[in-house]
Amino acid sequence: MDIVFNESFGNALADALKQPVIGLQLDLQVGDLGRLTGESTDFWQMKARLEGTTMATELAQAVQQGIGQLQAAIERGDAIRVWWSDHPDDRLGFMWVCALMKDVPNRLTQIKVPLERVTSGSPTAFQQFVSLAEWDGDAALAFLDGATDVPASERLAISDEWAHQVAENAPLRVTVNGHTLGVPADFWDNLIATEMQPNKSVIWTTGRVLGELPVGLPDWWVRGRLAGLRQA
Repeated sequence: MDIVFNESFGNALADALKQPVIGLQLDLQVGDLGRLTGESTDFWQMKARLEGTTMATELAQAVQQGIGQLQAAIERGDAIRVWWSDHPDDRLGFMWVCALMKDVPNRLTQIKVPLERVTSGSPTAFQQFVSLAEWDGDAALAFLDGATDVPASERLAISDEWAHQVAENAPLRVTVNGHTLGVPADFWDNLIATEMQPNKSVIWTTGRVLGELPVGLPDWWVRGRLAGLRQA
């Protein structure tokens, strides 16, 4: 079973592989990681509010359904293949799967997809991606041969880091030099504020932030920060 932590990339990969892929849009860079147990809906209520919907329950249920599929596959003894990148959502997702599988004999393999590439053809070009959503599914298949096993010892070590991230309970997480760090909620605010212009809507400004600040923040999180900055 293949699992990714970006729904768009999951859909593209499923089309390329011609088989189901679990695409869990967990947004793990934001908020309480304990929400994955399904014991609290606070995160989903926040996300629904910032997205302008009242569908917190539906958001939580959709994620729990995907998590249930993964857990059922693990219980069946299925092999699990994780596709991830240096985006904090992906790094944390990989840690979480290692924690889920630290005590089971199932085979676990990983494929780390880079967030940059040099294109073929003429002329060649250097591309940098914000997230795996920007990868074409067929192009990503080139990394299949690079899949590597994650043995029990590595799973255990990585699951310890996951436990640390959960316990830290940071409001926001970033990747710096290959390390996932918890930071304050206002970590990006100064840069977000530079894109604010008089008489421009939150939607317009969100687009500017996502285009000019390519760090892979969720659009709903940016809207929430913008709303707070405007009221300050």
